[in-house]
Amino acid sequence: MKFPLWRQYAMRPLMLRLTPATIATFLGTVGLLASAVGAVGYAVGTKNTEPVKHLVVSQQSTVSTTQPEQQLQAVNQRVAEMQAQLLRLDALTQQMAQSAHVPVQEFTIDPKGAKGGPLLEEMSVLGEDNIDLRLQELSTLIAQKEAQIKALDRILSQKKWQSNLNYLANLPVRQGAITSTYGYRTDPFTGRTAFHAGMDFSGAEGEDIYAVAAGIVSFAGQKSGYGNVIEVTHGDGYITRYAHAQRLAAKEGDMVAKDQVIAYMGSTGRSTGTHLHYEVLVNGKQIDPMTYVSMALKRD
Repeated sequence: MKFPLWRQYAMRPLMLRLTPATIATFLGTVGLLASAVGAVGYAVGTKNTEPVKHLVVSQQSTVSTTQPEQQLQAVNQRVAEMQAQLLRLDALTQQMAQSAHVPVQEFTIDPKGAKGGPLLEEMSVLGEDNIDLRLQELSTLIAQKEAQIKALDRILSQKKWQSNLNYLANLPVRQGAITSTYGYRTDPFTGRTAFHAGMDFSGAEGEDIYAVAAGIVSFAGQKSGYGNVIEVTHGDGYITRYAHAQRLAAKEGDMVAKDQVIAYMGSTGRSTGTHLHYEVLVNGKQIDPMTYVSMALKRD
């Protein structure tokens, strides 16, 4: 039977060749070990254990200080992250305040500003309580910044909504009467109650139809029920739609200005007579155009 190579080496007898020099070295080493053991035994016998105790304490001290140092590094890293987050929030707050046209100072927390209050308990600079206090202060500042950002966001949303109101507050025709409003009505073809998603303006055939605000013509052509229709995209999800036109004066892709003629009134599509069907859409959904038409009527 043939064994593996490592096992063959393990099965060989161990052969030692002892020379006089090797024997002398071995005896010297044994003597030193014996002296060391004797010294330790003497120390134990005389209860002089301070050197040994000092060695054990030193080793324990090295081990025990490692974990607190790691914890301190983790806390310092957390503080640095929170401070960086606070700086980003502060920069965002100032930018939003400028966009909302409100004083930036009202939304700025000055850590160097005047402070005061009764001294309740003084803490050590390097104590754990002081670290907890710093983390609590940063958490409070971050929460304050987040609350400020929410308040500014509401202000910006209100201003944007008001801006869109003023932007679209215009009439698509210069003459004519409102013949139908947004909402449920009696359908002129079926005689049943049906939803009407826009406003109807009466007028003469070929009368000018105007873009209520500047934008880009996103559609110009025919659609089922609408006949000849033109749609103008104004941005921020707002689109105005002008339907039943006799013919169109603008084509898809054109940049149009406020009060620019874009079509001429007619009775194409599902219509009982010459009129303009006018819609306002926000993010693809029709809303009541009267919100904008009434503002234009009041202004005129």
